[in-house]
Amino acid sequence: MLNAQHLKFGLIIALALGLSGCATDIMQGYIGRAPQEVMARYGPPYIIFDMPDGRRAYQWLQISHSTSTGSEESHTRWVDGSNGHRESVTTTQIIPSTTEVHKCFYTMYAHQTPAGGWVFDSFEKPEFGC
Repeated sequence: MLNAQHLKFGLIIALALGLSGCATDIMQGYIGRAPQEVMARYGPPYIIFDMPDGRRAYQWLQISHSTSTGSEESHTRWVDGSNGHRESVTTTQIIPSTTEVHKCFYTMYAHQTPAGGWVFDSFEKPEFGC
């Protein structure tokens, strides 16, 4: 029988695979088209470079940030003091906020046409989580 944690993990994996499939579907839709068509939709690539086999690589970079808010937790307990009186002692745990940066590279390859233009013919499948 599946417990809630296994179910949650399975849902996260399914969602991540579904989202990566979306990026792959989008990239597949640009095969056979000129790089300018992608640039018109997503802006200029982060970098363009020539490959040893004569193709040209166009790479877009997407950076996302996620921030978790910090928290503070205090606990008070009563202890017997040295003078016979009870005293309160409070301990506080502070968890600072954190920011995570995630970079996704989307790389498409193009070959040069006889007319001198470039046309996409393949791409790198995005990394898991992109």
